[in-house]
Amino acid sequence: MKNQALDYYIHDQPSALRFQLKGVMSGEGARRLEQVWHTASSLIGDRRPVVDITFVTGVDEEGRALLLRWEREGAHFIADSKTSRALAESILETVPAPPAKVRHRCPSPRSFFQAAPSLALVAIALLFPFPATAATLKPETVAAWDEYLDGAQADLQKRVAPGGCFLWTFENSGRAARVHSGEILIAPAPGLNPKAVPGGLIHHWIGAIFLPDLSLEQVVEVTRDYDRYKDYYGPAVIDSSAIARDAASDQFSMRIMNKVFFLKTALDADYQATFVHLDQRRTYSVSRTTRLQEIDQYGETGEHKVPEGQGSGYVWKLFSITRFEQRDAGVYVELEAIALSREIPPAARFFVDPIVRRVSRNSMSLSLQQTRKALSGNADLTAPHAGIPAGAGYLPSPQTK
Repeated sequence: MKNQALDYYIHDQPSALRFQLKGVMSGEGARRLEQVWHTASSLIGDRRPVVDITFVTGVDEEGRALLLRWEREGAHFIADSKTSRALAESILETVPAPPAKVRHRCPSPRSFFQAAPSLALVAIALLFPFPATAATLKPETVAAWDEYLDGAQADLQKRVAPGGCFLWTFENSGRAARVHSGEILIAPAPGLNPKAVPGGLIHHWIGAIFLPDLSLEQVVEVTRDYDRYKDYYGPAVIDSSAIARDAASDQFSMRIMNKVFFLKTALDADYQATFVHLDQRRTYSVSRTTRLQEIDQYGETGEHKVPEGQGSGYVWKLFSITRFEQRDAGVYVELEAIALSREIPPAARFFVDPIVRRVSRNSMSLSLQQTRKALSGNADLTAPHAGIPAGAGYLPSPQTK
């Protein structure tokens, strides 16, 4: 077997998520590829994963086991070279169809970057179990997180101050027109995203929707119906319940889950949300996790909670700011979702960064779509229904520093 390091490239296409492999699938390279596969599986959805082994020159026992497992999970294989077809015939239960007569070109990093712009989110969901080894949240990481949230809340105070622009939507007339017309807008916060801090990454995204023919009171009220979050934000939210509530402060819990090909993991968290009513037209809320724990082997005999700040999962803390404004015969809702995650190992960053951005964007978009459906689909808005989970954007709501 030639001793050629394994390279792999991910191409996000409308009909498929294609993994293009090059070199020898052995040892650490195969294990690293499996971790990337777990992460990328969050993006596959209804598409069939495609594995192109045309440029694979050798496979050890770990590589063989991985290819066979992928095949049994439904992956489609491409083997368009003599060497790769011989490998496929010796490993796979179903041999790929003979290649068409085309001229092959060795994959390059450039081909991946050309696809990257279409991959455009944190960490949240950011829920997928990416690294195989455990990590521990460090004090310097928490300090950087606290400092970032201080900045986010200072920006919020500028928005609510006299003369400030309360909604991001109305900072740009074109953006306002798109939101009012019914479009859901999602964008990364200004600056580096994710932002590297000592021992971790901070992800920050903004989303906006317009809900016509509703009042501010109706929309705010349903966003506080935490017992129904599991009904309106499934399948990601598998359980939710209110713990305590008064005029301006809520406590609730939520359990979130994400299934990937070979792993099952969940997050169990408590949240605190504070609501501030500025006037008859404007309200905002700040939500944060006060406890967030990974549940290992969820649903299995060995299910157990991992100590807070530890584990092999991805997310450590969540925080969100939601702004509501009655305007134009409806309510504009904006969500800023911020998450603290563990670092992405440098060896995997090239492949994982675009996936993280895509997952984050899609997660926030889905949350806002589900919110709109919950509100517009219920004719009796005097009855309780679900709203935006404080911190939705990644998944559920964010809380405490």
